[in-house]
Amino acid sequence: MNNAFIISLLNQCWRWSVFLMFPLLLLIYVQVRGIPLSAFDNGVNQHKWLIILIYLLYVLLWLRFNRRVTMLLEQRRR
Repeated sequence: MNNAFIISLLNQCWRWSVFLMFPLLLLIYVQVRGIPLSAFDNGVNQHKWLIILIYLLYVLLWLRFNRRVTMLLEQRRR
């Protein structure tokens, strides 16, 4: 396989991770806590706030490391 293709794929995965992390966090939280998704939807707001807080922390980390990761992937492409 071509390294440029793999680097490009990694770059796209890195970018899409911001959008895909929220549903992934939700599914992981539901599995770990052992509650059905319908109960989470109608349940206590504490669960929802915790998911939102974890997601916002991920976004802040993503914003902090985005430039570094993008530069690293661009250097590997060359």
